[in-house]
Amino acid sequence: MQRIVPQAGTRSTLIVLLISLLALGPTGCFSKRGRDRTEAYAQALAEQKTQTDNLRNAMRHLKQMTPLNREQSAKEVQLELNTWIANADRTQAQYAPSPLLLQFNQQVPSEMLKLVGCQNPLELQFSQWDVDYLYQCRIVGKLSHWITDFPVRDNLMEPILEKYASRLSATDKLKLMNAYKLFDWTVRNIALDASGASVEELTSDPRAPIEDNGMGYGYLPWETLLFSAGDFIERGRVFNALAAQQGIETVWLAVDGAQQDADKNAPGKLWTIGVLIGDDCLLFEPKLGMPILEPDLMELATLAQTLDNDRILRRLDLAGQFDYALEKSGIQNFEFLIDAPPTAASARMKMLEQALLGDERMVLYQNLDALAERLESIAPGHAVHLWRAPLLSQVQAASVRERMKTLSPYSMSYMAKHGVWLMETAAANGRRKHLVGEFENTLDADGALKTYMSSRIDDETLAKLPYDPEVQHALGVPQVPGEPKEQHEARIAQMQYILSLSKFAAHYLLAQLHFDRGNYQASEDFWVKRVLDDPRAQNWWAAGHYTLARIYQETGRPEKAAEELQFEASPQAAGNRLRLRYLRREE
Repeated sequence: MQRIVPQAGTRSTLIVLLISLLALGPTGCFSKRGRDRTEAYAQALAEQKTQTDNLRNAMRHLKQMTPLNREQSAKEVQLELNTWIANADRTQAQYAPSPLLLQFNQQVPSEMLKLVGCQNPLELQFSQWDVDYLYQCRIVGKLSHWITDFPVRDNLMEPILEKYASRLSATDKLKLMNAYKLFDWTVRNIALDASGASVEELTSDPRAPIEDNGMGYGYLPWETLLFSAGDFIERGRVFNALAAQQGIETVWLAVDGAQQDADKNAPGKLWTIGVLIGDDCLLFEPKLGMPILEPDLMELATLAQTLDNDRILRRLDLAGQFDYALEKSGIQNFEFLIDAPPTAASARMKMLEQALLGDERMVLYQNLDALAERLESIAPGHAVHLWRAPLLSQVQAASVRERMKTLSPYSMSYMAKHGVWLMETAAANGRRKHLVGEFENTLDADGALKTYMSSRIDDETLAKLPYDPEVQHALGVPQVPGEPKEQHEARIAQMQYILSLSKFAAHYLLAQLHFDRGNYQASEDFWVKRVLDDPRAQNWWAAGHYTLARIYQETGRPEKAAEELQFEASPQAAGNRLRLRYLRREE
């Protein structure tokens, strides 16, 4: 086993040793040996301080990183981290690459691994894609902390959770409650794309070659968070990333894969997410937006129960409306997929996680062997793999960023879809503050609430943008000296479109944030008056009807909740109808 080691000594240890040495020496003079020791300790102390400064500088640059300055900031973080790790003592932490990681590296194209700097897990150099991963971990870490600080806001699920939690230890009870808070937040805040959302069909586990419209790897989890929308796989990956920062282990389950196929690399069909609580695996279904329940007892269903009880999956059918894609016989052959990029299982991430202290601490390292051992104890005999989708999403992101450097039909289409989040709009700025929990104004900066409100540019001002120089200057699109008129007009048209979208995106996010904070009346007002009554906000209608139903559920208006849950155009319609069934049963 190779020994890979963070800094061995600490500043306090060196100071104590230095003081002890001074105290033992004769007053007024030192022997040559004593002076040498003193100088050695002083040098070690200086080196330790330099290393600490490198790490702090890296985290400072990481904190300042945004999608707009990402390229330059990533270089600064990378430089500081590589300086830190080059001088780190490597005699304490033990590391050996997991067999799962080695197997993964043999199965995927080597050029993909090289592209994202992951061809060698023992490599003690940070790549820019490692920095991108750190950026994601910081965001989801901050986000997960404030989500879990709020109570469960679901009076349907809370007694079900409490019933299951009554048999758990205090630690596992906390994990269960936090897991549901994170899952529920993800379901409400990541608008579900229609592609692949049908519960009557299964989606194949993603594989190369990569396509622009491929399922599950179009966006990294932090991009899905910023864009506030994604397919069911991308939605599930956001939940997994949030859970990881709270020490909650999750995996994807895929059925009918390589276990019965001659090709051991054959993809299975993605089913659901397993959440490991205590000695059990609970099933949180991202398409349904709900955990799978034991229907007769109205309890959380474990994987073991679902494998044994055919009623659990059969009762997910809705007669005349939906037939769930699986029944008991279809899930007996399944495998576990660990949702982590290969860098998360590397030596450098283990060293870095151990070195971070205080507010800088994040979960960076994934112990694949320990997780595989736990999964084996829960479901013996079922294969465990490091999942390919995280790597595919990194490779796709690299391709997108390269193509965005030049003006092309692709880059124009991409900006039309995501420019509201990638430019300095109030919605984008508010979203970044929102995700890290900066809601209220401070002496130094506006919080998310005020920033969202500033995005509400009236339609009259937007209409003046093409011809009014003062409005153009105020909104950041004045004509640049020497700029052709046609190019300026194209920039104005693009900004007019993006600012229009920004306003409705900000309304959507304000409504969600008010719900998170328990301000149900304010949330309801935004949904009813600002989102669901305007055709220009159709992207957010399905999520709006669902969250409005949840408001009515929490405030004792079941009939209004039922009306919202029956919104037919929702990609989550099957899950919403199931929730309605459970609500009526509880009534």
